[in-house]
Amino acid sequence: MTTEKLMIGICEHFDDGSQTQFKRLMNGYDVEFVEFKSPLDVAKSLLEGDIDLAGISGSSAFNLGFSAESNVSGLEISAYLPRREPTSVIVSKDKLDHLPRNGRVFANSELIRRQLKRFRTDLELCSKSDLNIEDLTQDNLIEKLDELYENNDLDGYVLERSEWDHSGKNGRRHTLGMQIGNNDSRQRFIPPPLRGFSLLLSRVGFPSSTFEELNDEHSRISFRVESKLFLELGKDELLGINVSIRRISTIKKSLIEEGGLTSDILDEKLESLEKYGNTAEKQVQMVEVIMETLDEKGQITYSLEKKYLPNDDEYRIITIFLQEWNNMIELTS
Repeated sequence: MTTEKLMIGICEHFDDGSQTQFKRLMNGYDVEFVEFKSPLDVAKSLLEGDIDLAGISGSSAFNLGFSAESNVSGLEISAYLPRREPTSVIVSKDKLDHLPRNGRVFANSELIRRQLKRFRTDLELCSKSDLNIEDLTQDNLIEKLDELYENNDLDGYVLERSEWDHSGKNGRRHTLGMQIGNNDSRQRFIPPPLRGFSLLLSRVGFPSSTFEELNDEHSRISFRVESKLFLELGKDELLGINVSIRRISTIKKSLIEEGGLTSDILDEKLESLEKYGNTAEKQVQMVEVIMETLDEKGQITYSLEKKYLPNDDEYRIITIFLQEWNNMIELTS
């Protein structure tokens, strides 16, 4: 615990739901939250010494210049809070595969609209511009969408999970999940990158041990890899990227269900690690990288996955991953 009250700057407007998580997880610390108009204002105040820390989302930190290999001059990431669920939800009476034929659905993200087309080619998909609601604030936007939905002008609307949680609503909604199941009802929706992160920024030299209990290693790895991929690929808004750390036993089960030799290859690698003296007990988790994009009609999916152990040569693995991705896109363009 700290002995002096720390001033933490956060955004007064919606910031991927990070503010709620900061207030909940830091409830036991002697801190005071100060609101600013934008992440840039928070960062400036931190640099000028008006506050002790800045609490912002991973997306906002990335837009300020924080990524796997760079910080903003004079600032650094002091702690990574546990990652929140990065998926989206569809607010609707029924699951996606049971919506009315030619149903009208709002989704502001072009990536998600293409993923929806992939699953349901008959849907009429709307954006903010289609509904003339570009200028609404976050709270007013959700209220308007809910009004359109209740009046049957929409059969459903898609929100990022953080947006739904922030709204405080309790209506019926369904997750647009990431996992491939054994039937079409569990179609995969890889989310846009850097969703669900809450990062504490500090001036260089701030004792990071202050919030050691909150610092999450899985979140740190995921942010590092996702930010590197997103940056290297030109911040392409049509990319779905998700990096997670999963138990090897869970991954093996998925590999067996999908078929192929990959499960046997994984077993060989683990046996090799044990043979050459690496502690097999520590190898219980793997980093899983999934990336995809789709053509405009949602008919063609370009997807690439990579799984590796946390102590593997990550730089080399990600470099090869990027080369494979670029080669795939070049061959199919």
